[in-house]
Amino acid sequence: MADHSSVKGPEETAPASSEETALKTLVRLAWEALFLKEEPYAEIREASNPALRGLGLIVLVAVAVALTSLVGTALEWATAPDMLDIQPVVFQGIQQMPWYREMQSDPAFRKGFQERWEMLEMLWSLAPQLFGTPNIAPAASRIILLPLGLTLTWFLYGVVAYLFARLLGGQGGLGQMLGCTALAVAPQLLNLATFLPYVVVGGVVGTWMILCRYVALKTCHRLTWGRALAATLLPYVALAVVVSSFACLGSVAAVLIFGGGASR
Repeated sequence: MADHSSVKGPEETAPASSEETALKTLVRLAWEALFLKEEPYAEIREASNPALRGLGLIVLVAVAVALTSLVGTALEWATAPDMLDIQPVVFQGIQQMPWYREMQSDPAFRKGFQERWEMLEMLWSLAPQLFGTPNIAPAASRIILLPLGLTLTWFLYGVVAYLFARLLGGQGGLGQMLGCTALAVAPQLLNLATFLPYVVVGGVVGTWMILCRYVALKTCHRLTWGRALAATLLPYVALAVVVSSFACLGSVAAVLIFGGGASR
């Protein structure tokens, strides 16, 4: 009798790798965290190596957002009109304005206007990005800069917020804190809409991230809503104090340096 036990049916598939499973888990946690659910924050809090998982999530989201933004910018560049073709239209529009018609009889005005227009044309040609032309180079650089920026912001905020949370009676560890606050990067997923040309998400991402950080601290450290809110906002207050202090010191130093030189 033939042994059919070793023959695999077409419906059988190879088990998913651990890396694929971890990636799917991170995507699922980020999607659930986007809607301010406490469950994903609690899950990553109890996971092994939560800080490392959080770092992987941040890099994944940042690269995805940067790539979609690059595609959107490229589409904008491909569909945008040539700025050199717009110059004559702008110039004709200015000539039709009442104030220009009143002033064009003055030779000094015509000469000064022509000189300034020629300077504007040169600037228009050298730096069309200043006049709204899509620039692919900055969008491409975000593939590197955005992961670095989000990672640095995540680590600094996580450490400072951890200190405030512990002072307010928090129970979570630093690794757990970093893992939970990494999920607060989930609102960056809204920037995936920039894949469409000329779409701008706006400041809703920053506000949503603050709300996600509140849920992260509340869940990670098992704080009351009032203490979690304080631990969430105090890092921003500390940053404002530090920036204001440096600005004041810089102003005083400038007065002493330039004021002292002028008095001599």
